[in-house]
Amino acid sequence: MWQSAINYLRNLRTYQDLSPDAGIRRRINLQLRSRPSLAVAEWSELFSSSPSESVSHELLVFVYDQLPVYSGLEIGKIRPSDRLIDDLQLPLVCWFDWPHQLCCDFYETFQVDISEEFDESLLETIGDLVWFLNKQLKSPDSIASG
Repeated sequence: MWQSAINYLRNLRTYQDLSPDAGIRRRINLQLRSRPSLAVAEWSELFSSSPSESVSHELLVFVYDQLPVYSGLEIGKIRPSDRLIDDLQLPLVCWFDWPHQLCCDFYETFQVDISEEFDESLLETIGDLVWFLNKQLKSPDSIASG
């Protein structure tokens, strides 16, 4: 019986360690509060800096819809230059497995497997994340099935 209680308490502690930090989420959302909240169409325009390197509209809608699910952050207030770690604290505000979940959701949506190529530690900003995902959609080496 004591072993069950000890295991339960350890599970609670582990769950807390792997869970998003709600306090940091609130703090970041408060910091973003001064920015206007952009709808998906306006937000997408922020990524159209180069006509030769267009970003898929479907991809931008995907990021706009999915990033808040992982992070709890107000995506309409996030800008391409926001840094994933220094500004948005993604490792702390997301569930511990958000990179894996992103890869699964990306595959489910676009039928492109990015699990071998995706390394969030190599991406500095939201813009870097979007450009990486866009490149994976356009890459002839992408593993697609359907």
